[in-house]
Amino acid sequence: MNGPHRPLTIDLTSDSRNLFREIWAYRFALWNLILKDFRIRYRNMSLGMIWSILNPLVMLGVLVVVFSYIRLTSRPDAHFAVFLLLGMIPFNFFSMTLPPSTMCILDNAALVKKVIFPRHILPVSVVLAQIIHVVIQFVLLAVFLAVSRVSPNLAWVWIPVLLVVELGVVLGFAFILSALNVYYRDTLYLVQSGLTILFWFTPIFYPLSVVKTSLKPWIYRVYLLNPLAGIIDSFRRVVLEGKAPEGLPLGISTGVAVLLLLLGWAIFSRKERHFADKI
Repeated sequence: MNGPHRPLTIDLTSDSRNLFREIWAYRFALWNLILKDFRIRYRNMSLGMIWSILNPLVMLGVLVVVFSYIRLTSRPDAHFAVFLLLGMIPFNFFSMTLPPSTMCILDNAALVKKVIFPRHILPVSVVLAQIIHVVIQFVLLAVFLAVSRVSPNLAWVWIPVLLVVELGVVLGFAFILSALNVYYRDTLYLVQSGLTILFWFTPIFYPLSVVKTSLKPWIYRVYLLNPLAGIIDSFRRVVLEGKAPEGLPLGISTGVAVLLLLLGWAIFSRKERHFADKI
């Protein structure tokens, strides 16, 4: 018997303090989980970490070739490779993180059943492990920026803000999906299918401005509920145009990130007490 259902309440201040206190207390376990995830990903691959560069590089080559021969009026002529990378890297972080974070509780079933520790660090460790790959891909971006002669500008101070917003989005989804997957084992398949669909509804190889001019205002706002849209557009404005992010897209992305974090924390905290019984 699971007992009577308790109302879903959020004490953000105390919960946040407890989360940071628990993460710091178990920092050694968190660090080992991060390293474990990183090693497992490349354990049976002869090229190892090189795949973090090859995967986006191969996709970049395919998209550059295709859209060089298929002329689109929406395609930017200047710095097209950089334009694509600025769309691919945020999406790659999102798509690389969601499947393993969905499975992280089940993949660590023995720990969850036998060891008492804050389960929150499992999805956190998966998300933080993927940051290693993001750093590698940003190095690749830096090379293309140098080759394309795109100079740094004052607007680049926005880059850490944009990274924090995306980190909030990813963490929120990680908490929600990892908890739901314990109860509903089809969650991973829904995530994989959803990522395929999301790819085409994210402005990776076309600018957000085309969506804005092509859709009715209310449909455009619905489109912006995809938080990656505002994040990617903001990266491009900051890096390529030297402008601050546009208020509406980034504002909606930030709001979605905060909502996902609050909802994710609440759902995970409510469900985790029964993880050992459900696995």
